[in-house]
Amino acid sequence: MTMSEGKVVTFYSYKGGTGRTMALANTAWILASAGRRVLVVDWDLESPGLHKFFTPFLAPGTATTAAGVIDLISDYQWAVMRNEPRPGDWHTKYARSEKHAISLDWEFPGGGTLDFLAPGRANRDYSSPASGFNWDNFYDRQGGGQFFDALRADMKACYDYTLIDSRTGASDIAGICTVHLPDVLVDCFTLANQGIDGASQMARDISERYGDRDIRILPVPMRIDTGEKERCDAGRALARRKFEGFPAGMTPQEADEYWGGVEIPYTPFYAFEEILATFGDDPARPGSLLAAFERLTAAVTEGEVTSFPRLEEPVRLRYLEKFVRRHPAPQIDVRISYAREDRMWADWIAAVLDRQGHRVALRGVDAGGEEDGEGEAPRTLAVLSTAYLNAPRALEVWSRLTAAEAAGQSELVAVRISESRFPSPYGDRALTDLTRLQERPAAETLLRALGVAEEIAADLSAVGARFPGSVPQIWNVPTRNAAFTGRGAVLETLRHQLVGGSAAVVLPQALYGLGGVGKTQVALEYAHRFKADYDLIWWVPSENRERINAAFEKLARELKIRVGESIAEVVEAVREALRLGAPYSRWLLVFDNAGDPDELRDFFPGGTGHVVITSRNQAWSSVAAPLEVDVFSQEESLEHLSRRVPGLAARDALEVAAALGHLPIAVEQAAAWLAETGMPAATFVEQLGSETARVLSLGQPADYPHPVAVTWNLSLAQLRESSPSSVRLLQLCAFFAPEPISMSLLYSDEMISSLLPYDEMLREKMVLGRVIQEIGRFALAKVDQGNNTIQVHRLVQAVIRSQMTEQEQEQACHEVHRILVGARPRQGEVDDPENWTRYDLIWQHLQPSRATECTEEETRQLLTDRVRYLWKRGDFDSALALGDELAGYWEEKFGVEDRQRLHLLFNVANVKRSQGRYQEARELNEWVREMQRAVVGERHPHTLMTTGGLAADLRGLGEYGRSLEMDKVTFERWKTLYGEDHPRTLAAANNLALAYRLVGDSHNARELDEDTLRRRNHVLGPTHPYTLYSATQLARDLREIGIYRESVDILRATFQSYRETLGENFVDTLRAAKSLAVSLRRAGDQQEAWQLAKETEERYRQRYPLTPDALAATLELACCESALDDKVAARDRAAGIVDIYRRSLGESHPVTLIARNNLAIYLRGTGDVVTAAAQAQEVLDGLRAALGERHPFVLSAAVNLANCLADAGRPQEAEALERRTIDTLRDALGPAHPDTLACEANLAVTLHTTDRGAQAERLRERVLADKARVLGEEHPTLIYLRQWRRINRDLEPQPF
Repeated sequence: MTMSEGKVVTFYSYKGGTGRTMALANTAWILASAGRRVLVVDWDLESPGLHKFFTPFLAPGTATTAAGVIDLISDYQWAVMRNEPRPGDWHTKYARSEKHAISLDWEFPGGGTLDFLAPGRANRDYSSPASGFNWDNFYDRQGGGQFFDALRADMKACYDYTLIDSRTGASDIAGICTVHLPDVLVDCFTLANQGIDGASQMARDISERYGDRDIRILPVPMRIDTGEKERCDAGRALARRKFEGFPAGMTPQEADEYWGGVEIPYTPFYAFEEILATFGDDPARPGSLLAAFERLTAAVTEGEVTSFPRLEEPVRLRYLEKFVRRHPAPQIDVRISYAREDRMWADWIAAVLDRQGHRVALRGVDAGGEEDGEGEAPRTLAVLSTAYLNAPRALEVWSRLTAAEAAGQSELVAVRISESRFPSPYGDRALTDLTRLQERPAAETLLRALGVAEEIAADLSAVGARFPGSVPQIWNVPTRNAAFTGRGAVLETLRHQLVGGSAAVVLPQALYGLGGVGKTQVALEYAHRFKADYDLIWWVPSENRERINAAFEKLARELKIRVGESIAEVVEAVREALRLGAPYSRWLLVFDNAGDPDELRDFFPGGTGHVVITSRNQAWSSVAAPLEVDVFSQEESLEHLSRRVPGLAARDALEVAAALGHLPIAVEQAAAWLAETGMPAATFVEQLGSETARVLSLGQPADYPHPVAVTWNLSLAQLRESSPSSVRLLQLCAFFAPEPISMSLLYSDEMISSLLPYDEMLREKMVLGRVIQEIGRFALAKVDQGNNTIQVHRLVQAVIRSQMTEQEQEQACHEVHRILVGARPRQGEVDDPENWTRYDLIWQHLQPSRATECTEEETRQLLTDRVRYLWKRGDFDSALALGDELAGYWEEKFGVEDRQRLHLLFNVANVKRSQGRYQEARELNEWVREMQRAVVGERHPHTLMTTGGLAADLRGLGEYGRSLEMDKVTFERWKTLYGEDHPRTLAAANNLALAYRLVGDSHNARELDEDTLRRRNHVLGPTHPYTLYSATQLARDLREIGIYRESVDILRATFQSYRETLGENFVDTLRAAKSLAVSLRRAGDQQEAWQLAKETEERYRQRYPLTPDALAATLELACCESALDDKVAARDRAAGIVDIYRRSLGESHPVTLIARNNLAIYLRGTGDVVTAAAQAQEVLDGLRAALGERHPFVLSAAVNLANCLADAGRPQEAEALERRTIDTLRDALGPAHPDTLACEANLAVTLHTTDRGAQAERLRERVLADKARVLGEEHPTLIYLRQWRRINRDLEPQPF
């Protein structure tokens, strides 16, 4: 086949789950194994997965971060919008499929190749170009048709077969893959009706509408399960009928043969991992999945390729292992404990032992996190050195090793590899000395120490790891950095990626990250630390081609290669020598400070050596395995500063490092400055805050040619020339938080509007991706495609801000404010948790953008939303701090009567009320309401909201009657002005129901709560917090009415919904949990109630200590303890709450009296009857004065006082009180209410104790029957009554 005869084959399925991608991957592998040049393209842009079938043959992370289809389209669109003269075929250079194609690491027979083209570096905002992108505009105005024509021609010219994995369904993207590009369409479907109908309709549409394209359509039944033969045959028959005429041009006999052979069976083995059948199946089995894919390949190629060549069985099984998930590996023989700096020694020891047949595992002594697990191996070999002794966890690990040995769990063998002095406890045992030994004696000594008597291998060079200590014969690496700190994890990862895999050819490794993050230092340390593993290490400065060429010319002289006039020939000769491994096969090239990958790839030799790249450019994934170098950890910063600045206190060092964002080059500059000047750390940090850019330029480490600010300024200057819009984007990002910024903010209309004056091409949002890419190229920001964010380091931000005038900074801030305002959810309020994810993208950027100083109305509303959000999330202190700050600033700017300031203060009052500061909240709301009446009027929503807040304050202060009257008026106004279903009307209804309950009218409360719950469920949805809150209120009404079991059922469901939607620790979740505990206890489930109350009270103490809700939760825990007869614990707990209430609310507040009512119960239960009776009398008098004679709380207090009187030897008084209370309870709550029955039960006990047995028995029997009917036979109060025990009536503080 000549290059012009290539074919493009699209694999398509109307529905997902057909096995389409697997079929493509196997067909591609069979074709490449037949000597064909094959390209596979993952065009499923929104749900890519093709790469998973090639995982063993791709470097880690390559497929998901590589450039691909999206980038080809983006590059073309970028170019087409440039208004410049160009030749007619200019577009063809942008339609080069090989540009981003990645070759799989496998040697195919007959010169076959298999390249992979990824979907592209697509973050979640690429839903815009992928699905929301205007394809009609792309075709009609931007010449998209010529682009895809050129891409198709390029694929056909460069490859024998291009296999495209198309998106499912019917869409513009699927249309490109199924109509514009292919010569052959493999139309995959299962035998489900939907699958057959959708696939056959697609085939017919293409055939009828695009007949001139002459696309060969191959219907392929997939996942055929012959276990249901009859149904399977029916499905086959239906598919044949629906696909009548396909494939076209076949005789009936050919069609029968096609349909009989092309279907793909369902094989359970392949249902668990993405495994290629070319490795999973033996080619000799005709009924295998591989055989089916061979038949499919024959159909695709029209008989040109019909079979897959047999693999050597060990090779097949070895690679099959790479696909299949396995159980944990068998136990190892020897675990090697080593310091990361000694990895070369660890590798060599492991290789020697492995060669002798031992199973070995490595574990760094300075590795953090998980347990070391030393005891898992029969023997542990510790490699002792100065680095080992200095490791922070060395002593801890050593102690565990020696303890395991003493317990007979494992044997510890220690070898020394340096001539350091080894103090106790390391030196307390004999250490096997490997220092000063050559390789063979060292290996023999090592094996003897382990008690291994086998003959050592004759050729130690074959063990696979070099003996430490040797120096490369060719070496030009800069001097090692004596102050190098940490970076153990990065170096370990780099080492593993270079030598830990099984691939013969290793991808170049690209260390990338912000400028000054230490990429060069990591590469330098790697070269020195592992130099013994190489015969040649060559350092290549790579800022430009000139310097690279010069480095290659010097290397040529070292390699004794003749240097002629043509530098290109010299470079090619060096590359060829390294590729062939002549004279050295173990080599390392370090390309330092590289730029564009396209400018460097021609210098990579290939072959068996290693290439390491350092670059600020993140776009290396197409030619290298990327490895990010991040800022220092806290520990690394502390270690570095402590080493460079002796005597610097750890606290001061961490303060300096934190101010510098732990950026290594900045930390090093700070260390140099502090060491040279002796400036106190506090002074340095103070200057840093006010004059960041200047301070960073003061102290310059000798190893760096430019101060940090100058380094970044160089990049900024270059960026100004190439992309002014990128510089503007950076300037705006300098006023966002230094944390990651969501790409959704960058792709907003407001951001585009801010950038348009700098680049008209940004009218097409897709172009913004190139602007962001430009910033990433210069490492001025960290672009994280996986997390869909961009991050600008705080020091980069400081440098950018320092170059802007005050007026420019103010303008930039306002533009950021508009971007943040524009990001607010379009529907709903900040109260709605569905909006919180969106708001969370905004909040962190308010302070850095100086939003609190903004005077624009929209920004001020956003800040008010922030205060309300913090209140709703239970962060009362933060809400109050921000609210007070804003109120003061807005008063200064707009005066005390400013409308937005008044509404802000209403929200501040909400916070105060939630903190239990009811009087402060009341006074603030009263003042705000008066001001609002004058400024916006009585009926303005803000005034009505404040009135509702004031009513809540009154409830908090115990003025329940006044609150009820105010809530009635407010509710009617909301209903009249905004309708019954308006969310604020429903909120007012909720408040009114609460007020009814507080005055003891639970029946009216229930009726209103039922209506509110129904309306909220319809208006807001069943899982909205306000809907759930209404459910909890209805459950509370039912509990007050005495319908305990239904209350429990509602609260169980609501509590679970809260947990699922808002989390365990959300304020309303905890309220629901506490209320459920009350209902459970009242219903008789005392143990479950106690467990839930205990967990809830603990969460309150941790999250919201001393808030009204937390105090009520503690009081409920005391109730549960009392119900379980732990009256002492209940008494002590309740006494503490009473003291708090007395101090905060006063003696006469209903909530204080409620707590004292419960305390009286526990005092009586612990035998202190006199005190209990006196307290119960005070409680009853106080509640009567506050709430009136008929309030349920008053009647419960009367029940408890009667109990105290009876126990105090005053039965006549107890009986008289009980009889009066029973009459009132029957009238107020009804004869079947549990409180009424409890009082009657207690009267029976009183009669029993006063020798009126018959009368007492008759009353008890009736009450027992009534209680059994109302509460159930097993309710604890029935047991109490059978035992002639009195029943208490505890009270619960109500929410306000």
